[in-house]
Amino acid sequence: ARAEALAPKLVERQAETEALRRYPQATHEEIEAAGLYRILVPRRYGGYEFDLPTFWRVVIALARGCPSTAWCFCLAAGHALQVGSLFEERAQAELFGDGDFLCPAVAAPAGEATRTADGWLLNGTHTYSSGAPYSTHFMGQTFVREEGDAPPRLLLFAAPRSEWEMLDDWGDALGMKGSGSQSVRLENGRIPAHFALEDTWLV
Repeated sequence: ARAEALAPKLVERQAETEALRRYPQATHEEIEAAGLYRILVPRRYGGYEFDLPTFWRVVIALARGCPSTAWCFCLAAGHALQVGSLFEERAQAELFGDGDFLCPAVAAPAGEATRTADGWLLNGTHTYSSGAPYSTHFMGQTFVREEGDAPPRLLLFAAPRSEWEMLDDWGDALGMKGSGSQSVRLENGRIPAHFALEDTWLV
């Protein structure tokens, strides 16, 4: 019902959303106030921990007002499911914090990761990071370069906003201009070891 109540405003803001290439700050604040970002966040971290049918009904309701807004929302809020499913309790506690968690994810591997004494050093650009504009974290896949001739291994990681930047490279598209699908770039981004999972596919 809260999502349906927002839909008329999203219709009115469609042109502004396309011009900004993301939904405006006012929409972000209204979605946040409605609690929609917390639908899939575990209850122990301040979320609602609802089921996926509920989440998709909310996405559909938002899409009736503005498909770009629904896409941007969905790809930022939806990956609480992966964090809550794949990462250990310590990582969840730190990543979710008090429940303020928005995290686009890109499954296609890009860049590379280097081991450090206490974690990983990340470098690479991840395109089509839908939901990046208001996000607190980013989740991606990258390659671990091993010594010698061993083939690279996959690494799934989650990185706080402090470790990456959003590029100004989205909007030259036929539709969905407001979907907030900018690239995310990490340059010597550092994360602790428990923010990464080796040989793990996001999908």
